[in-house]
Amino acid sequence: MSGFTMLELMVTLAIVGIIAAIAVPSMSNMLSNSKAERITGLFKQDLQFARSHAISRSEVVRISAIDGGWNIIAETSNDTLRVRDILDDTITVTSAEGLDSVAFTATGQIESTDTITIRTSGCTGNEDKSFSLLRSGQIAETELACITQ
Repeated sequence: MSGFTMLELMVTLAIVGIIAAIAVPSMSNMLSNSKAERITGLFKQDLQFARSHAISRSEVVRISAIDGGWNIIAETSNDTLRVRDILDDTITVTSAEGLDSVAFTATGQIESTDTITIRTSGCTGNEDKSFSLLRSGQIAETELACITQ
């Protein structure tokens, strides 16, 4: 008779189980890092989008926090330019000045300087970001070390 014995199958399953136990935490970290990179990238993109539209529309464009996400509104025309729905309960967006919105003037300048920090629970390395919003409208991005739990 050819085939595998029960002992050979059990040894193989044990080895597969050990390899899976080692790989799962690494996969979890990789997913958290990917999420952190995606969210910070979206936020930076939306800051640039808001500034660009403020200049091209010659009106104030505001990014406001809403229920775990944010929206971008042109104030004079009251047009909603973009909405980011609830991001994730592992994402924390904070303002150093305690502001709940950021506005770009018609000339692309920022109404109030601030530093916005985005933290992702469970990430590793320097995937979290801090965005310093300068009076000129420029955005300075700084990598932050992830907070381990």
